Amino acid sequence: VLIEHIGNLDRAYEFAERCNEPAVWSQLAKAQLQKGMVKEAIDSYIKADDPSSYMEVVQAANASGNWEELVKYLQMARKKARESYVETELIFALAKTNRLAELEEFINGPNNAHIQQVGDRCYDEKMYEAAKLLYNNVSNFGRLASTLVHLGEYQAAVDGARKANSTRTWKEVCFACVDGKEFRLAQMCGLHIVVHADELEELINYYQDRGYFEELITMLEAALGLERAHMGMFTELAILYSKFKPQKMREHLELFWSRVNIPKVLRAAEQAHLWAELVFLYDKYEEYDNAIITMMNHPTDAWKEGQFKDIITKVANVELYYKAVQFYLEFKPLLLNDLLMVLSPRLDHTRAVTFF
Repeated sequence: VLIEHIGNLDRAYEFAERCNEPAVWSQLAKAQLQKGMVKEAIDSYIKADDPSSYMEVVQAANASGNWEELVKYLQMARKKARESYVETELIFALAKTNRLAELEEFINGPNNAHIQQVGDRCYDEKMYEAAKLLYNNVSNFGRLASTLVHLGEYQAAVDGARKANSTRTWKEVCFACVDGKEFRLAQMCGLHIVVHADELEELINYYQDRGYFEELITMLEAALGLERAHMGMFTELAILYSKFKPQKMREHLELFWSRVNIPKVLRAAEQAHLWAELVFLYDKYEEYDNAIITMMNHPTDAWKEGQFKDIITKVANVELYYKAVQFYLEFKPLLLNDLLMVLSPRLDHTRAVTFF
């Protein structure tokens, strides 16, 4: 009567205290909850020892942020009914009140809670310490690695990624290590990513956009020895050398020219004005005309006598013979006889004589 008709909850509270009967406390609690008096309602439910309305209580406490009270209520409710919903919400409430020791003890004991689900909720609310305990408990190493990254525990994150062994996790941890300037750990992750040709570009761009060329080159150099090394890795390393370490380009090409995508590297060498390397690649790619033209256009960098005489005999365009004679007349007149010895079977002698 006091509750429904007079609407005076204070008097109802006094009455409940006098009777001290569970049923009365439950009635009062229900009314208090409807009026939005969450803290008082939870107290009343605890006095009534009544866990039946746990859904409503959890929702109300969630909305009003009464986490401390909710912990007490759910601990009472758990003694009565081992509902998985109650246990799940209890774990989340413990995380919210930062009682991590209790939380750990709880999840290590027997329980029916949806730990993975609580872990995701904690993660979404940036409660990473709690999420770490929960993911560890259910051995979800992918999410555990993501959580550890947010906590700045990079070494542990790499170990988590190793257990999860998924490319997505490796990438997330690798990028986080790069951001945290933990390049040794980033490289450990990177080596698991570069072997996937379709992931390589994103990784390279991530390093390049932040200006970490040295570290990127070091990582790719380390990756060339992997048994799953593929053409993309050799090609990208050659392109990086052409931009940042041109002195290393030649050696790389001599060792691995058969494993790079030559057209791609040709473009890079041309943009970087590495004319000698360009000639080397044209020769391997059997574009002899371009090789000869490059040598004649950039004689100081690219011309080598033996190589020139060797390639000139393979060109498709006969006009290049005469251009070569003209080139020697201007730049290397003393070596002209050697060139003519090679070319004489191929030249129209009458036309050649007109050069002199």
